[in-house]
Amino acid sequence: MTNLNKVSVVKCTDYSKEDIRSAVDKTFSFFGGIENVIKKGSKVLLKPNFLKESSPKKCIVTHPAVIEAVAEAVLEAGATPIIGDSPAFGSVAKIASRIGLDKFAEKHGIDIIELDKPRKVSINCGGKDFSLTVSGKALDVDAIINIPKLKVHVQVLFTAGVKNLYGCVSGKQKAWRHLQSKNNLEWYADMLIANYQLVKPVFTIVDAVTAMEEKGPTGGRPKDVSLLVGGIDVIAVDRVVAELLSVSPEDVPILRAAKRLGIGEQDLSKIEIAGENLPSAKVHDFIFPELAPIGFDFIRVVKSLIRHLWLKFVGKPKLQT
Repeated sequence: MTNLNKVSVVKCTDYSKEDIRSAVDKTFSFFGGIENVIKKGSKVLLKPNFLKESSPKKCIVTHPAVIEAVAEAVLEAGATPIIGDSPAFGSVAKIASRIGLDKFAEKHGIDIIELDKPRKVSINCGGKDFSLTVSGKALDVDAIINIPKLKVHVQVLFTAGVKNLYGCVSGKQKAWRHLQSKNNLEWYADMLIANYQLVKPVFTIVDAVTAMEEKGPTGGRPKDVSLLVGGIDVIAVDRVVAELLSVSPEDVPILRAAKRLGIGEQDLSKIEIAGENLPSAKVHDFIFPELAPIGFDFIRVVKSLIRHLWLKFVGKPKLQT
């Protein structure tokens, strides 16, 4: 039986197709192979970070090489991969085109979808009741493989496994929840944990080959971390990411929320590390931002909506670089 508290740390120094595929296969091998993660004949949503249209070199989106390697592994396991997200700005189609993922998807007959069709669902998480609206398309697949990009984040310190699943919230409802938070970081972080529980992925692979430091999730600079971090328990994955970045879990709002709600495993003595030795894989000079307030006022939400719609329906896709 697979250890749910196992987290893999796999070395990968570049985004060459061969090296990434080898690292992805090695990641799954620690969990009995991808066939032990997904079922043959199932529909599997691959959930990358498609925040906005950008070159992969800027580290704003999950690198296409990682998405493609996971998609190929899913196909070889006899399942049907679907690539989907709900970008904060613009459209999935434009983002996929910018990073060249559309050509790969067309070649392999893979659908790239917008996570729309919002559906309201109630969930009790850690004794707290939440009424959350998420994409029905994310809820209706057989399994989700979460493929986040490791980046610093000015509101929650860093974004990895848990935060990436916020992309299953359709469109500008994400910004609306910032307004709804009334600048209460504890409420917002608890909501992110509940959101994770609602769309719970079967597996997470964090693209940390090149991460983003200093200011994120969009304005930072690339930082070589040279790792893929994988696991079943997303909280355990994020806890190991914190350790790799030399950050105390008490300084990470999402990990504080998970502990408060009793969700997931954060005790490193109970998390089995597979692959690289954790102390030797640590990054000691990673630059984090100062945290900014979590709340949006109404004007910011409206401006964000206008920008999103313009980029989605009017803005021209930029040439791939």
